[in-house]
Amino acid sequence: MPLEVSPRRALRALLLSSTLLLSVAATSSAGQRTAPVTDDRPIRSDSLVAITVRFRGVVDTTAFTCGTRYTNIGTTKASVVASDFRFYVHDVRLVTRLGDTVRVALRPESPWQDRDVALLDFENGTASCANGTPETRDAVVVMAPPNDYRGVAFTLGVPFARNHEDLASAPPPLSLSQLFWAWQSGHKFLRVDLRATAADSAATPWVIHLGSTGCTKATPTATGPASCAHPNRATVSLPGFDPATDVVIADLASLLSRADVRRNQPATAAGCMSADTDRDCGALFSSLGLTHSAGTGDDTPRFFRIGQRSAMSVGASK
Repeated sequence: MPLEVSPRRALRALLLSSTLLLSVAATSSAGQRTAPVTDDRPIRSDSLVAITVRFRGVVDTTAFTCGTRYTNIGTTKASVVASDFRFYVHDVRLVTRLGDTVRVALRPESPWQDRDVALLDFENGTASCANGTPETRDAVVVMAPPNDYRGVAFTLGVPFARNHEDLASAPPPLSLSQLFWAWQSGHKFLRVDLRATAADSAATPWVIHLGSTGCTKATPTATGPASCAHPNRATVSLPGFDPATDVVIADLASLLSRADVRRNQPATAAGCMSADTDRDCGALFSSLGLTHSAGTGDDTPRFFRIGQRSAMSVGASK
């Protein structure tokens, strides 16, 4: 006659066998370190802490300010005055000391960031930056599980799903007309406006407007583009970054180090408007880690690097 087992005893046996299996697995992996992973698992919101990733806009080693004339810029050592310096970032990730990558959530802080996109703004609407805004922003605030982080990564630009929304109904930080081209091209991921002293001493405009190009509809009646031939979203990775002590440097001198801001390719817009046929974009794209037909090589100084926090840092918005 078969032995009858009560449901309570069966459940107890199942739990005991599962515990033994977990114990064996833990014992067999003791002392071993698996390869770094990207942790995309849902995390309880009550287990997250706010972490601030600071940015600093500079020209070489000098803090960016509106109206300041900077010298020795680019291949012809030009003098420039900037009138705009803003950019968007998204898809922020932090890297633990053990090498695991954690994709973190942005903490909504209107008008600077929502859950998807953050705006960094180093102009203050004064002097040469009269077309800007008085508020500035040098931080991205994320929510992440507590850990010892030693690296940061992010994408420069606006995600495709948000890039082609109607500007009239777009919420901050994507509501700025100065950072928008048209629904088909979308937003300007990076905007830097300069006036450079040319060989004849005349101040000539030279701008950097980074964004997607070659965007097309799937059908003639579609309300937005289905894809872009050149997305132009730069992926930035900075290993060794400590959020508690470090700052992400965005250096205009490095970005322009292999560009000639005194001259412009004939029959093109002043500076770089992201066209793949515009040779003035080559050095800038290389500095951002993007491919371009006129790229200047992987040894081009990078726009982003790690620096130490100091009094030079521009304060976050008031």
